[in-house]
Amino acid sequence: MISYGKQEIEALAMIEPVNTNTTYIDTETYVKKAHELRSLFIAEKLSNLYQATVGKYLKNRELAAAKTALYGMSDRELQDIGITRGDIDRAVEGKSEMETTKKKGFWASLATRFMEAQTSRAAYVHLMAMNSRELADIGLTRGDIETAVRGDRVYRANDNLDRPSNTNDHRKAG
Repeated sequence: MISYGKQEIEALAMIEPVNTNTTYIDTETYVKKAHELRSLFIAEKLSNLYQATVGKYLKNRELAAAKTALYGMSDRELQDIGITRGDIDRAVEGKSEMETTKKKGFWASLATRFMEAQTSRAAYVHLMAMNSRELADIGLTRGDIETAVRGDRVYRANDNLDRPSNTNDHRKAG
């Protein structure tokens, strides 16, 4: 049980103005009202928590059941209702085609391209500053740097199997 101090009781008393002709304040009534308000508040928070967890779980189960039923249909049946296998997830979740490909505005796409160019430039400078040994350790040569930064490097089956040219394995400490 929580006890209320003088400051809390005075705050509760301000909720309903009291008659100034009397000096008696019925604190028991205000304490009961505070307990009721606290109980309502806790009940509302618990209800919200239940809806956020169990409600979301039940909704996901319903969506999964609907997807399973649609995936179980033949292509002909799907065609009869106007969707294809590729549209099942989007149709069940209620997303339109435009929602899946959200377009950026001009300035947002310009800023994104600028940041990508800056990142690529920094990667290029960093890789060019490496020596041949360091580049060989990550499977690159100087000629591969530009294509690696652009992201269109074709990987070979034997990548990273070549030994760097400056290992000096033939020299041994005497």
